[in-house]
Amino acid sequence: MTYADKKISFLGLGCWRFGEQENPGRSANPGKNYWNGQKRTDSLKIIDFAVSNGITHFDTAQAYGLGISEQTIGQRLKKTRDKVIIATKIIPTSNNSDDILKKINLSLKRLCTDYIDILYLHWPDKKYDIRFAVEALERVRSLGIIKNIGVSNFSVAEIEKALCAGKIDFCQTGYNFLWQHREKDIIPFCISNKIQIIAYSFYAQGVVLKKHIETDNAIFNSGRKNLVFLKKENIETVKKIINELNNISLSTGYTIPQILINWAKTKSWLAGILVGASIKSQIVESIKALDISIDDNIFPDLEKLTSITHNIADTQNIFAHNFEE
Repeated sequence: MTYADKKISFLGLGCWRFGEQENPGRSANPGKNYWNGQKRTDSLKIIDFAVSNGITHFDTAQAYGLGISEQTIGQRLKKTRDKVIIATKIIPTSNNSDDILKKINLSLKRLCTDYIDILYLHWPDKKYDIRFAVEALERVRSLGIIKNIGVSNFSVAEIEKALCAGKIDFCQTGYNFLWQHREKDIIPFCISNKIQIIAYSFYAQGVVLKKHIETDNAIFNSGRKNLVFLKKENIETVKKIINELNNISLSTGYTIPQILINWAKTKSWLAGILVGASIKSQIVESIKALDISIDDNIFPDLEKLTSITHNIADTQNIFAHNFEE
């Protein structure tokens, strides 16, 4: 996506974690802390480094930390607002367009801005007709308050319904080395309908970067313990894939982020990937990986390895949430 002097960076910063409280164990709502805590000072360092190193794409949602994530990036990006692309998400909770407008105004206030670059409809619910929400977004788009409309965690049937009411510019779906199931439905549908695809959880929420996931307390003491990758029936497959990735890394000298980001670049249909970070060094490593090109002879080994991922059952998304619930 390019408009005016803005261009979306292939590597985007996923800002879910920035909505976390620093001490979730003492929080009045500990269940709202999916990642098990995040220091605000670390979040600000990550945002600053990302901006200063060419990252233009920042992705958040109203649901991340009950608005704290939106507030954090909005306040930090005020000085560079004209250079960055801010994406946020709202969950439709009625068939009333006024409800949508209230949610948009709330995000604008939290994000310290008068427009949103990409506004996603987040997690469809069969109780509500998504066409009402899209129609409302199109009216707001006509006023210049949002620039692009997106859908996140939608099935093909839900996207088709949304397209009946307006233009969908972006589709955000889980996609990573462990999870490529959407190549059989959502991705080809979006390609044929000229909808740009953004991959979230590109590092499988950190799982693919761990050498010994079964003993990793950081994962198993957080909401990530319920990810499809860590289900009893999938854990051995995931361990095998991670072990082979580490072997490729050791034999070639490339880091896992360098290997994975280069693998993503071979997917011409990907408009961007989203990665998160809890400390500055993690985003530093991802940004450095963008400038490294790996040897072409590694790709056949990677493609062979991805065939094993089909053994992970397709639960529609990495959280195993049912689209129809």
